[in-house]
Formats: sequence, structure tokens, C-alpha cells
Amino acid sequence: MTTGITPTVGASPTGEALGSGTPANVPATAAERLARFATELCAKDIPEQVRAMARAHLLDGIGIALASSGMDFTRPVLDAALALGDGGRSHVIGYGTRLPAASAALVNGTLVHALDFDDTHIGAIYHATAPALAAALAVAEEQEADGESLLTAYVIGLEIGCRVAGAGAGSFHDRGFHPTGIAGTFAAAAVAARLRGLDTADTVSALGICGSQAAGTLELAGSSLKRLHPGWAAHSGIVAATLAASGFAGPPTIFEGPRGLFASHLGMTPAEIDLGLDDLGNRWMCADTALKPYPCCHFTHAFVDAALDLRSQLGGQPLKSTEIEEIICPTTPRIMPSVTEPAERKKAPRTLYEAQFSVQYIVAQALVSGRVDLATFYDQPLDDPDVLAVAAKVGCPPDPDSDFPVRFPGEVILRLADGRELRRRIPTSSGTPGNPLDEAVVLGKFRSNAGRVLAADQVRQIEESVGELDSLADLTDLMRKCGSQDG
Repeated sequence: MTTGITPTVGASPTGEALGSGTPANVPATAAERLARFATELCAKDIPEQVRAMARAHLLDGIGIALASSGMDFTRPVLDAALALGDGGRSHVIGYGTRLPAASAALVNGTLVHALDFDDTHIGAIYHATAPALAAALAVAEEQEADGESLLTAYVIGLEIGCRVAGAGAGSFHDRGFHPTGIAGTFAAAAVAARLRGLDTADTVSALGICGSQAAGTLELAGSSLKRLHPGWAAHSGIVAATLAASGFAGPPTIFEGPRGLFASHLGMTPAEIDLGLDDLGNRWMCADTALKPYPCCHFTHAFVDAALDLRSQLGGQPLKSTEIEEIICPTTPRIMPSVTEPAERKKAPRTLYEAQFSVQYIVAQALVSGRVDLATFYDQPLDDPDVLAVAAKVGCPPDPDSDFPVRFPGEVILRLADGRELRRRIPTSSGTPGNPLDEAVVLGKFRSNAGRVLAADQVRQIEESVGELDSLADLTDLMRKCGSQDG
């Protein structure tokens, strides 16, 4: 297998050494190659398809952050950031508060992920936008950067985050780590390094420092900790870039070293680490990032699609528990601890997080109400007796045909009291590269999310500004529009 970690010769196509200070006959480390990509990529070298994807995902992230800003559970993060020190040039989305870049990124990254509505790279099992966008917006404002510089840095962050998470796809979860909190730190550091004009050597140090900054365990126990992970990643990445720019050195072997990221977190050897660096800048892994149509764990989305389709086949009317004999949802064994177990809690969730991570509950919601949206989790009670009665009839045996983590499949087998059996299997859920959302759906999601806290005219202005992002002279007007309704 080609690992992409150590090329046979540590030189660029022009013969220059890769990474400042690396002799031409010494193989460049992964951090050196990623740093060179981050510092030397030209905006014109990003394909228009990737740029268009980035604009759509950036708009999606802003819309989710705006909706999150209206939730009570996000206010403590802003209060904590203010306690760390106010002032600065970077805006907090939805609130309009100005903070130092690292603190603004802490809040904004949390806001983008707080509703579990943000994008996911399926193969990497990684929320790509939240940490990269939070860092990009905060540092771009700090540096008074133009829209094209912001977009370029954001794409760099997306790509590096997806590569790092993808190298340990599935394995991070298996070991109890949230890859967004870990890979997102490297993404944010690369973003900050690019926007602040760090050279390759300092960017290598920033990535090296990230190895001791990156964090995020899945021991959540009913807390709000998962919401914080991409915000902390964005904050930590900016801090790492700041330290590096100040002369603090980080290890260039942070990825493949014997005590590096993959060895310490996953027990992987250099030969097992595949960051795909040989095609960096030619193959855009981030282009395969999926937008979410439903505000819940992406592992559940194919089940929602299947349930909604079966409900439509039955005439689109609410299903009652008395009409159902049983519901079978074959589930990938590796994701069962996240979305089906313990069954008694998943069938009758007591917290919002349990509901968002429950195949049983979400399938029941789809069959009863015909939708799974923000109102499902935030505007309605979780203990609707009709929904719980249907959820009680859902069983989740192992799925022998799953190809996880390549895709997140889902199947719903509906056995009715009248003897009929309906079955629907979804190989890849709506919003994923094989089944993308229509542009109208993407815009509708943004307008609905942003419209929870902003007037329609302000929502339209943000949409227009993002559409023209490449030509914006600076971000002042866009971020002002993303503030409070009176901002």
C-alpha cells in the first residue's frame, strides 16, 4: 500500500526540498507536505466545483450557527469566552459580540455543530465544516482578509481535516475518540497559518503543536461536551498557529512518529497511515463531504430516508402502533453503541442527545409525523406517547450487508398487523455524494435555520453575500449581517 507519508525523494516537482530546512535527499514528513500545501496552494488551482461546494457548505454552516444561537444551551459557551477576555475583531455568529479570534472560533465552532445538523465526510466520519469555518471566519476578520482568501483557507482546512480524519476512519470512534475534535485541530491550525501568512516551517510547527492540543473523547454521559469539540478544535488550532508564529517549535513527525498522533491514539504504524499525500491538490477529498437534511446523527439518516419512503407508500398518513406488528432496522454492529444501545434508553430517550442518536426513536418520528427536522427535537416534547409506542416496536439486529464506513446504509422492514411486510433499504442517505441534495433544498435549509433568529431580508442579504464571496473586499458587512437581528 502507498501510504503517502514518505515519498522516495523529499522534493517538489521543481526539485526544491519539501518543507523549510529539509534537505533534498531526506524524505519530507507528512506535516511538512501538508504545510507546503497549506502555504503554497493558489486560489486559482482550486477547481470551480470545489469552490462551489465550499460556498454551499459555508452558507450551510452559517445558517446552522444562527439557529444554534437561539438555543439556551449555547449561551454558556459565549459567557465562558467573554470571561476569557472581551474585545477583538472577530464576530460571534448570531450574537454579534466581538472577541479575540481564538475565542470567537471557540464559540462559532460550537454553534455550527451544536444542533448535529452540520456536514459530514462519510468516509472519514468527520464534521468538516465546523472547525475549519470557525477558524477561517475568526482569523479572516482579524486579518481583514478578502473573501477569496477566506474561501481558499477554508478549503485548505476542509481538505487537511478530511485527510487526517480519513486516515483513521472508524478507528477513532472504536477507540472512544471524536475525530472532529482531533482532526479539526489540524484543519484549524492550517487555516490560521494560511490567513496569517506563516511560512512552511512555522506551519509545520503549528501542526506539530496540534498533536498535544487535539482532543475529544466520546465519554459524554448526557453532557453537552460533543457540541464543544469543533469549537475547541478551532480554538486550539489558532492557539497552535499563534505559538508557532511566536517561535515555539512543534515536532515535524507528529503524524508518523513512534509517539505521534496515530501511534498514540490508534496504535498504527507508519505503513498503516494513509493520508493520500501523493494526490494532495489533485484529488479533493473534501468535495465528497455530505450536507445533512436531518438534525441528528448521520448514522441514522438512511433509516430516516427509508422510513419516510415507506410512510409515503402507505399513503402518507401517520402510522399508529396498533397498525404495526414490528419494525426491524438492521444496523451496522460498529455503530450500535452510538445509535441503538442501550435499547431501553434509545426507545424512550430522556435527553435531546439520546433522541438525536437513536435509530428507534428517529424511525418512529418519521413514521408518525412524516418529518425529522429542528422542530422534532427542539420545539416538541420528546415523550409524545404516539411516537414512543411506535419506537417500542423497533428492533435493531446486526446488519450483515453493511459496508460501513465506506457508506452509512440503513434499512427498515415494516411488518403490519394486517400481515403485510414492506421493506426499504437505502445504501447511501440523501445529501451524500451518491445522492446529493438539490440546490433548492440546500437554500431552503439555510433560510429555515437562519430565519429562526433573523428577519427574512437579513437572511436574503447573507445568502447574496456568500454567493459573491470570492469578490468581497473584506468580511465586515457579511459578519455584521450574521450578528443579532438589530445588528
